Amino acid sequence: MIKVCIECGKEIRVKPSHYNRKKYCSRVCKTTYLRKHPPESWSRLSKKTNVNCTNCNKKILRKPSSTGEKNYCSRVCLYEYLRMNKPNQNLRKRIHINCEICSSTFEVIESRKLTAKYCSKKCVGIANGKRGSVQYSKRVKVNCTNCNQRLERKPSIIKQWNFCNQFCMAEYYSKTDAFSGPKSGTWKGGDPGYYGLNWRQQRKKARKRDDFKCQDCGITEELYGQELSVHHIIPFRDFNGDWRNANQLSNLISLCEYPCHRKRHSKSNIKEDFIIYMLSQ
Repeated sequence: MIKVCIECGKEIRVKPSHYNRKKYCSRVCKTTYLRKHPPESWSRLSKKTNVNCTNCNKKILRKPSSTGEKNYCSRVCLYEYLRMNKPNQNLRKRIHINCEICSSTFEVIESRKLTAKYCSKKCVGIANGKRGSVQYSKRVKVNCTNCNQRLERKPSIIKQWNFCNQFCMAEYYSKTDAFSGPKSGTWKGGDPGYYGLNWRQQRKKARKRDDFKCQDCGITEELYGQELSVHHIIPFRDFNGDWRNANQLSNLISLCEYPCHRKRHSKSNIKEDFIIYMLSQ
């Protein structure tokens, strides 16, 4: 059956059973029509009442739950009323201060008279730039311990060894064995130099199983520039010479020598020190 939408006049097809209740072609038309012709039931359901703005006396429609002794139509009216009628020092008492950068006068609350110095973020940035240039001028020049490149450093961070980046630091440490072997604070006597008859084969299998990638940081041997190290998850010394069990693939993992392999050894030694300390208490 054919019927006409009471909002837009568009013809719509309806079932015979829906003929009496079908009035609109879409939800949009239904919403538009009801806004123009609100049913009486809507006014009965609404509990909003008209109240006067405490500041400007303007009529505003509010729910009973949001109506109080004082009602305001906007934040502007709220702040204006508070300035005029409330003894709030932050809103009423304001003072004028001269900006230390541009000398312009700006207004702040009285509690900020000792801390306010600048009128805008632009002036704050200029002040920070001047302060930074003064601090930067206090830097001294030193040479990189590894590559001898000229560096500028704050006096507070200059040490016996100074490096331009982490790569220079790692290269110097590896060349001089600065923190390896007995010079390391985590030294435990070192691992035995012999890892058993099958060590070379197991080492190759572990690297191939791990797709020649460091299992901690993901770097490949191609990018690393050399073969990855193969680390014993449970230290070799804990097996008391049983190299067959120590060299099982489940106990081996491929790592780059720096920093991942060194981190693994450092963490394991820290754990051992902690266990020994707890047992001794």
